[in-house]
Amino acid sequence: MAKQHKNIGRIAAAAAQEQFRLQRMALAVMCAWPLAGMAQQASEPQLGTVVVTATRSEAHANDVAGTVTVVTQKQIEQRQARNLAEVLADEPDVSVPSDPRRFGGSHVNIRGIEENRILMLTDGVRAADFRSPGTTNYDANNRDIPFVEFFKQVEVLRGPASSLYGSDAIGGVLGFLTLDPSDLLKGREFAAGGSLGYHSVDKSKRATASFAAGGERFQGLFMVGHARGEETDNQGSSRVQGVQRTAPNPLTYEQSNVLGKLLFTPNREHRFKLTLEHKEGETAVDAQRVGNGTSLSRITTNTGVDSLERNRVVLDYDYMPEASWFDRLSAKLYTQTQTTDNQNYQLRTNTSSSCSATTAGTTNCSVNQRFAYEQSQTGLNLQQEKAFTLAGLPNQAIWGADLLRLQTEESKTGVWTNLATGATSTVLVGDSYPKAEYPRGHTDQLGLFAQDEITLGKFKLTPGLRYDSFKLEPESDPLYKRTDGREAVSKEGSHLSPKLAGVYGLSQDWNLYAQYLEGFRGPNYEETNRYFYNSSQRYAVIGNPDLKPETSRSFEVGSKYAGSAWGSQFALYENHYSNFIEYTLLPSGSAEGVTGYSTYKYQNLSKVVIRGGDWRGYWQALPALRLSAGLAITHGYDKSSGKPLNSIEPKRGTFAAMWTPSEQWGAEWRLRAATGKDHIDTSSTNYYRTPGYGVNDLSAWWQVQPRVKLNLAINNLFDKTYYLWSDVRRSGLTATDPAPEFYTQPGRNVALSVKFDY
Repeated sequence: MAKQHKNIGRIAAAAAQEQFRLQRMALAVMCAWPLAGMAQQASEPQLGTVVVTATRSEAHANDVAGTVTVVTQKQIEQRQARNLAEVLADEPDVSVPSDPRRFGGSHVNIRGIEENRILMLTDGVRAADFRSPGTTNYDANNRDIPFVEFFKQVEVLRGPASSLYGSDAIGGVLGFLTLDPSDLLKGREFAAGGSLGYHSVDKSKRATASFAAGGERFQGLFMVGHARGEETDNQGSSRVQGVQRTAPNPLTYEQSNVLGKLLFTPNREHRFKLTLEHKEGETAVDAQRVGNGTSLSRITTNTGVDSLERNRVVLDYDYMPEASWFDRLSAKLYTQTQTTDNQNYQLRTNTSSSCSATTAGTTNCSVNQRFAYEQSQTGLNLQQEKAFTLAGLPNQAIWGADLLRLQTEESKTGVWTNLATGATSTVLVGDSYPKAEYPRGHTDQLGLFAQDEITLGKFKLTPGLRYDSFKLEPESDPLYKRTDGREAVSKEGSHLSPKLAGVYGLSQDWNLYAQYLEGFRGPNYEETNRYFYNSSQRYAVIGNPDLKPETSRSFEVGSKYAGSAWGSQFALYENHYSNFIEYTLLPSGSAEGVTGYSTYKYQNLSKVVIRGGDWRGYWQALPALRLSAGLAITHGYDKSSGKPLNSIEPKRGTFAAMWTPSEQWGAEWRLRAATGKDHIDTSSTNYYRTPGYGVNDLSAWWQVQPRVKLNLAINNLFDKTYYLWSDVRRSGLTATDPAPEFYTQPGRNVALSVKFDY
């Protein structure tokens, strides 16, 4: 442990040297906080804000070692956010990469780490795996979450959290806490409410209704939401077909979400909670622009219908005995199933005799494709807590176990028709359908964890340790076809993830902290057993049963001050990631590859370093005026090649001024800014370089009467044309693209809602 403390100091010093400009600014702010006027982002938790994701139990955000921020229900409502990207828009070190061609935002990037390396939890239940779509952008699976109107708060935990959450938390945790009956009742026996909203950015109409009732023993909640809209606007105006198009692809969508909760508290020692959720949605798209540049030039029509359904059932039990060897026992039994069904239709003209999407010829054909994906999970979480004194020192211990079975199944079907002869075929450019790129199967995970917070006067030391084991098991699947004669394989492994954190209280409101964390992520089912081949273009993709878990070591030091008039949070961090699983091209003639094919394989290759710093602060300048701001600077590179990481966001900052002269009304002005993107690895893609931008948003609210509230937001107030680096990278937009304006963000747009509370 002493060695780890030395490493923390060494890494902090190195980070400070490499981030000299950030440190100089932050130190100046720290020396003149009362005069600074710059401040923590409005979503930053205050001293009294309680979070649960960071420690798996309730804790004040200011007392937690590490960077954790909260977006509250009130902020979501006032800013008129309609999706996850808009909820997190004011977090400078978090982004939601989106592909506007079809599927939009689907996963989260925290400090340069993204996709399935970020654990997303809704009331403790993980989101389904993200699957990136192929070239024609139809075989995707998004990480679905409830309507944002259902959230009580959203918690963002940065850095590896494997010591508490195990695999998939190697880059951080995003925790979504949905509303409970007590949040609506507020001491009453019955409450009803709802909202009606309109967003001009996609011409969407949103409606929600909520009901809650109960007393001391029984409480219930029922919420329903519905949304219908069109494509999200941008700053493009050309509506031609193909790669010259700059206006968004036409689409319509419709979503419905239902959430129900029933609480039973027979006495002070026991509490039961049953949660039921159902969500479904369908999107119809006319993808008039499919690819970038001249790719997929034979596709002249591409339409699709994408459907998603998710069902979640959770039973929570809390036991808090008045006198026992533990203070609290929590148990969570849950199941969730997410089903994706994407149907794709294409017209390919002047193409090859095999109906290629790229090769010219004299054939005209139609193609019908379908991608089906289902992932279900069944899990049990057990957790105990105990406060005790040992050798005169107060301790707060937490320990428990997580068990999870994850079942995954996917398939593709495809039929093409020669429009001249009417002949049909299920062999499309060398692929024989139906097929599965990996067989259906399951993954079993077991995690055992323990953590203790030891109070030594003003210093709190928190050691933690988690043991995880996993096993992948394929099942018989006739759609899984290989040409190399090999079978799908099982895989198992285990890992220990330690943690050591310390918090020193300079005063009641001011804490210094340092922490060392380790994380890991085991290879998933796709990376282990995927097999895809294209006999026409002679390339193949194969999984790797010998993959090692991805691992990380993280060092972070920081300062938190949260007073009633002003506050600041500052952090420096350095994260080392090893055995990154990458999709790589094997050398020609490699014995590992498919004979006669260019073969891509999942391999452990990269050693990645990400270091940076971020600062947030707030100042209550006047009784009615609150200023807040945030800044994030991150650098990352691949140690084996020395090349920069493209997943790193440019320098980003936020500033906000909130004016609340009375409880009846208020307004907020927000500025979101970023520098241009530099330090890009262009070895595989010559990416479009996004310029810097500054975007102004304005929101206002008016409590018309005690039970009726109006909310108005004007986003991109000055109609700024700008790009997000996360979207450019996610879509593969190149510097030579003939119409990059297709990837611009929305111009000026308005959102309006009315909320009822009875």
